[in-house]
Amino acid sequence: MNEDQQAIDQVLSGNLAAFEVLVTRHQRRLLGLLAHACGSRDEAEDLAQEAFARAFNKLHLYAGQAQFYTWLCRIAMNLLASDRRRKRLENQSKREGFEAASNSVGLYANVEKELERTEMQQCVQAAIALLDEEKRTVLLMRDFDGLDYEAIAQVLEIPVGTVRSRLHRARLELKDILEHRIGRFEAQL
Repeated sequence: MNEDQQAIDQVLSGNLAAFEVLVTRHQRRLLGLLAHACGSRDEAEDLAQEAFARAFNKLHLYAGQAQFYTWLCRIAMNLLASDRRRKRLENQSKREGFEAASNSVGLYANVEKELERTEMQQCVQAAIALLDEEKRTVLLMRDFDGLDYEAIAQVLEIPVGTVRSRLHRARLELKDILEHRIGRFEAQL
């Protein structure tokens, strides 16, 4: 039995403090995913807190068919989607950690010579913000959070093939956007 399941069993048996083990184990990773997905650290913290609260309240419904983190991630992404529907906001905030996305489209080595690291991160950040929400979400979950295709499919409740095609299209579109922006940058030099 894995450590998550042991903690879950303890919570369900009445040891409510055992839930802290799950929070400690998964909080940082969930915060990172949500911060990238929504673009705001404060909003990510609020969503993560709400996701953990809902997970705690619904823990008796956890069937163990997916990893606990995948189940928790689905809760968090559903909260994010609900929040976006309510606010009708698009993600326009600055994010950090875009090296993984630029590596995924094979541009990092070429761009690094012309741009300083922070300029490139800003360029990739702006390019990712231009992707539609479906592509952006899959790209962030795969390249920033490191979820595998099956976990992404479970979280988003879509087929694995759809995950693969969205990720492929997201990377191609991201590459086109970055090449266009870099071309404009080089022309200004």
